[in-house]
Amino acid sequence: MREAVENTVRDERLPLLLLPGTLCDASVFAPMLPARHPSIAADLTGHEDIGDAAEAVLAKAPPRFIALGFSLGGIVALEMAARAPERIAAMVLIATTPRDVPVDQHGARRAQVADGVDPGTLVGETLWARYVHPDRTGDAALRDQIIAMARACPPGTARRQTELALSRADQRPRLATLQMPVLILAGEGDVVAPAATQDELAAGLRRVRIERIPGAGHFVLLEKPQACAQALSSWLSDLSQGAPSTLSRTHSASLEVS
Repeated sequence: MREAVENTVRDERLPLLLLPGTLCDASVFAPMLPARHPSIAADLTGHEDIGDAAEAVLAKAPPRFIALGFSLGGIVALEMAARAPERIAAMVLIATTPRDVPVDQHGARRAQVADGVDPGTLVGETLWARYVHPDRTGDAALRDQIIAMARACPPGTARRQTELALSRADQRPRLATLQMPVLILAGEGDVVAPAATQDELAAGLRRVRIERIPGAGHFVLLEKPQACAQALSSWLSDLSQGAPSTLSRTHSASLEVS
């Protein structure tokens, strides 16, 4: 079975299915995507249940694809992999946690996104210090980019996506059943999905490469886009050549670029 999966990844130019994070759109991936590689964006703005979101994306997705999920998008990717592993040739999980949200935290999460909350204020003020590495909190251009994505989302997206996140199950018991190659991209300064969580995710998977990127927080793909692009390109190249994917390493200094 493993050889069959590797051959499929190697022999087909499968599209990347882009699964954005909370209050993000597909543009969040743009700086890291390989040139000329086909990609398709999923819409996660209209769902309040993880199962409904996974099924809706699968219904519109190609028969086979490589899932590329950031944060909430990575959580949805894990749910899709649990439901239809034969559809997903490989996965890239960026700043993703496999854990569910403890029930005692649900009230506080819902209070953050009560009706009338401006999504730009939510991401640009309430959550900003947790979203990026401490060295980037003064980066006005990056902050404005994330705020613009949030404000471009349909009304009520923050509330719906919060319910979507709260509805998820603990994925850790399922991880060992997944056979596809997985790339994890983790900002070393991420406090939303911290290093211990990323290590836990990697430890549960069978075929995984984890790239820990210094100087980046939760929005690692925008904080260090060149490092993410190089890691993704290298991994895709290895897959296309049938190289082993069960590698774990820390980013070298040469990849510490923005």
